[in-house]
This record gives sequence, C-alpha cells and structure tokens, in this order.
Amino acid sequence: MGYQSENRSAVIDYIASGAKQERQGMLGLEVEHHVLFYNGTQVTYAAHDKPVGVRDVLEHLSTWYPNRDYNARHELLGLSGQDGTITLEPAAQLEISVAPHELVRHVDAAYQRFRNRTDAYLTVRGAMLVPSGYHPVLRAQELELIPKRRYDHMDDFFASIGSHGDQMMRASSSTQVSIDYADEADAVRKMRVAAALAPVLAAITDNTPVFESRPNLVPIRRLEIWREVDNARCGTPPHLFEAGYGFGTYVDWLFDTSPIFVPRASADGDVTTQPAYTTPARDVYAHAPMSRADVEHLLSMFWPDVRLKQFVEIRPADSLPPHAIAGYVALIKGLFYAEASLAAIEDALGTDAGTASTRGAWPIAEHDVTTAIAQIQEKGFAAHLYAGQTLRDWEDFLFCLARQALPEDERAYLTPLADFAADKPWWCVR
Repeated sequence: MGYQSENRSAVIDYIASGAKQERQGMLGLEVEHHVLFYNGTQVTYAAHDKPVGVRDVLEHLSTWYPNRDYNARHELLGLSGQDGTITLEPAAQLEISVAPHELVRHVDAAYQRFRNRTDAYLTVRGAMLVPSGYHPVLRAQELELIPKRRYDHMDDFFASIGSHGDQMMRASSSTQVSIDYADEADAVRKMRVAAALAPVLAAITDNTPVFESRPNLVPIRRLEIWREVDNARCGTPPHLFEAGYGFGTYVDWLFDTSPIFVPRASADGDVTTQPAYTTPARDVYAHAPMSRADVEHLLSMFWPDVRLKQFVEIRPADSLPPHAIAGYVALIKGLFYAEASLAAIEDALGTDAGTASTRGAWPIAEHDVTTAIAQIQEKGFAAHLYAGQTLRDWEDFLFCLARQALPEDERAYLTPLADFAADKPWWCVR
C-alpha cells in the first residue's frame, strides 16, 4: 500500500491551500510567442550561425529578470524577477508569466514592458516575436527541441501513443489566464463554467491562420490539437459536471494516470529523470511521501481545458496579438470575478443557482463540450451550442456580461478583443 493515501491527501492539501477566502481577484497571465527571423526561419535556442538565438534573448532579459534557471549542463532555460517569469516552451517558444495583479492595466503594463524589452533587442537582429496559435511558417517536425530532458521524455511518450503531441509541443502557443478561488465549491464552480465556455473562449481568441505550413481553414484548430494529445490527460477533466465533484475527484484523476516521467535528485545534487509512461502516479510515488516538487510536477503533466493548481488556470486561448491581450484578461475578470456574470452563464447553460452552489450535477456533460467544438468547426459563427444559441450569440452575451461587471476604466479593453473576435478571415466552414 505504501504512501498512496498519504500522498493523495498531500496533493489535495496543496490545492486547498490556494484558497483565498478573504481576498481574491488576482489575475495571472501567461503568453507564449514564436520567435522568428524576418525571412520566416526559426530562431532556435542556440544561435548556431544565425545573428541571435533564444538563449541570447534570455541573457538580454536577465537585466530585468535577474534570477536564472539552468539545466544540468548549465544552459540557461529561464528567468524570474519582480515583473514575472520567463520560460521556454519545447521548441523555444518564449513565454512570459506576468506576476499576478488585481487591475487589468497593471497586467497589461507588465506585459508591455516585456514586449518593449524583447522587441527592441530582436528588431536590430532581424527577428521578432510572433503571437499565433500555431507556428506561422514551419511544420512541427521542422522545429528542434530545447535542451531540457522533460521535453525529451514527453516527445518519446507522445510518439509511443501516436498522438498529436509533437504538434502541441513544437508548434502551438497559447494565452492563459489564472484566477483565484475562495474555497473548494468556488473552485469547482469556476472550473465548470470555464470548461463549458472553452469552445467559445477558443473561438473568441482563435489566432491560427496557418497549420503545418498551409492555410488553416478549420476554426479553433489549436484547441482541437490539445484535445488530441492524450485522452487520459487533456480535454474536460473527467466527472467535472457530476454531483459531488471536488479536489479529491481531480486528484484521483491524476493518480490514476501516469506522470510520464519523474524527476529525482541524485546524491550529488543533480536532478535526473526516470520515465514512467504506463505506471499510474499513485504507484510511481507510493514508496515515499511526495515532496512539494513532486506535487507540482504531477499537476504540470496534465493539460485539460481548465487546470487546477493553487488557482484555476483557463487554457483555451491562442497566443494573442498585444492589442488583444489586455481585453482577454478583462473578459476573464468580468466573467469570473462577478457573481452576476457567473449566475447568468449558469442560467444560460440550464443550471439553477442551488445546483451550482452545492456542487450538484450539471445538465451538461463532457460530451456536450466536445459536441460544441465540433459544431464550431463545422459551422463557425452559425454553430448552435448547448441550449441552442449560436456561437455569435454566445460571444455577444459574454462581452455584454463583462462590460456590465467591469469598472468603467476597464471596459475599454474589451473593444479591441471584440473586434478581433469578429474578424476570422481564415475560417472556412462547410
């Protein structure tokens, strides 16, 4: 039996410790960017024979994000500082994780500082950041992985199950917003609303005009790719809409699924990694109490539309252009930090307030979210979702709720995003 029960409790306690009962309302932002030269070639991790590599970009940014993260070979892979954290995705996509703020303008200012610092450095070297849900020029297999053992294990694992993992890892980029929860019931409520809205949020932020070097004619393509990476760890968290869902249900899902690999500290202090492709996490960790690092690693190896950590992470959005990012943060704030917005969305989904507050069963299920995605991909704005409203109606409804909920000085951020959402020239539906 080992430490299975103790470890389950440890993960539940870790998640529960994120609850903010007295003060909540912070907004965390993560944006991933492709880094390209003006001629369309990839800026790789190391410069090789090119004017710049992404490693050089990190060195430049270390002036403002002074804490450094290295791999075992002392290769620079990440930075952090007062403004946030800079990390690299598998194929050297550059990600900024803005430190949480309560006000949209503060999130936006931190992101814009990152862009100004990065853009100025890249421009004189003939390169640029490209926000796009999928690589705008190259195919996934044309992109090389950075020197991080984590991604080698993931690459091998996805190849073994024949999934779209290589496309997810190498060629996709996203925008993610994280929100607080007051307690377990509040976390479940926000997860359910976010999961149900995933197809709509993906449509609002769809920014994938190119897929595998060809024009993309399929709406919300990146969301589709993510959901086809691994059915065991992506999509809608299992049982989310069923009665009694809670932190324990989420953790049981994690424990029933493999962690893909496990980092282990060696006697000399180095960290090694051990594959665990088929063994459930409850057995992988059964021999000893899980450390905080073990818990955080396990949570990070699952990629549902909405992810639970010590916050609720809303994940369906493509990487967005700078003028639309603040609008997306404002939209999430207006929907998830306003009781009137949450109640109106639940009502539109056919859920009464009592059911929502008691974590009872919802009238929709995981397959309804999948059906909504298929409808959008087939019919675009004319798709009918859930209770019958069209995608266009749902988008207008969400923007209306957010405008009503936000303070006056934050409503203006929604306009560029609404314009962006309405203009999808690459969509071609049957």
